[in-house]
Amino acid sequence: MSTLSHDERASLADALSRVLARQYGFASGRRQNLAIAPEQLPPIWSTLSELGLHAVMVSPDFGGFGGGADEIQLVQRQFGRSLLVAPWFQVAICAHAVARAGSPTQQGALLPPLSDGRAVMVLADRDAVELDAEPKVTQAHDTARGWRLEGRKTAVLHAGLATHYLVPAVTPNGGTGLFVVDSSAVGIGCHLSRLVDGSWSGDLRFESVDAQPLEGLSLQHHGEVYRSTEALAIAGVTADALGACEAALEMTVQHLRTRKQFGQSLGDYQALRHRVAEMYIELEQVKSACDLAAEAVEGVDSVQPTRGTAQALLVMSQSATWILQQAIQLHGGMGMTDEVAVGHCYRRMLVLNARWGDTREALARLRGDGMTKEMPGVAGS
Repeated sequence: MSTLSHDERASLADALSRVLARQYGFASGRRQNLAIAPEQLPPIWSTLSELGLHAVMVSPDFGGFGGGADEIQLVQRQFGRSLLVAPWFQVAICAHAVARAGSPTQQGALLPPLSDGRAVMVLADRDAVELDAEPKVTQAHDTARGWRLEGRKTAVLHAGLATHYLVPAVTPNGGTGLFVVDSSAVGIGCHLSRLVDGSWSGDLRFESVDAQPLEGLSLQHHGEVYRSTEALAIAGVTADALGACEAALEMTVQHLRTRKQFGQSLGDYQALRHRVAEMYIELEQVKSACDLAAEAVEGVDSVQPTRGTAQALLVMSQSATWILQQAIQLHGGMGMTDEVAVGHCYRRMLVLNARWGDTREALARLRGDGMTKEMPGVAGS
């Protein structure tokens, strides 16, 4: 339950919007992304810490505000509008998992540095797939020397910045365990790649890597925590897409008002005005997806809310992708250039679809055959 009032959330959104506009405009943000190494935090990271953003999702017992889906959506909506590339979102959902399943000792060791930006924990939950084969699941083995992980994870966003990884893995009983892995542990291989939106992703290989299970709950309950963490992530993703769509739509309207053709503004053409009206209708669909995803977080331990996250993902992916495609179309060829922000909004959506699930994957989840495709063992954990 959030400890932030409505007025406090409004103040936070306003402050964050002004900070991002001042320190992370499109041109300056793009230059920052291209200039920094994949292991280097963006310059704005310390400013986010000063705003208290890193503590939004951390329990008040450890210096945070105890935020929930509403708060993560508030922040991610602003980040989507500004196209910010930073690991805040990953840290937020991992802090949620540690708060739910970590022991008091683990919470005391992990949450304070996460809440002030000194530590970065990212979720590594997608098992690698080779060609058309089934995913090769990451296995956790309980040995005489403690738990060890074997396997590969792919599409780990901001892997190069991580001090810790949160890794779901299949345990000997076939269930899902959540394990914290130090990024400097022996046996980890990491291959980094830059994505189309300027962020970095990593493919991880674990070879008998020392791992610590979250010990606040028994392993048989970790699947529930993982589902809750994934639901919170989808809530944040829908808000990120909403922010990108809002920014792109505003830029498109401004472009149609100012761009002239044959002596009149493009916005005077009825066909283009109707297209913009359709974009606003689809924007309401994305907003509805945000609301649905946030509601699903509250009761994610049951089957129906888990289905709700898939429904939200489907609506968001369909509507947001269409809006951003139309924004580029209405800008003409210049919408595809690197110097115009609207194309980067679409690139951000491509990454969201690839990492969290596009229309096809959302439909598979709703059918039931893709609900646990990336994490075998969740359903029976």
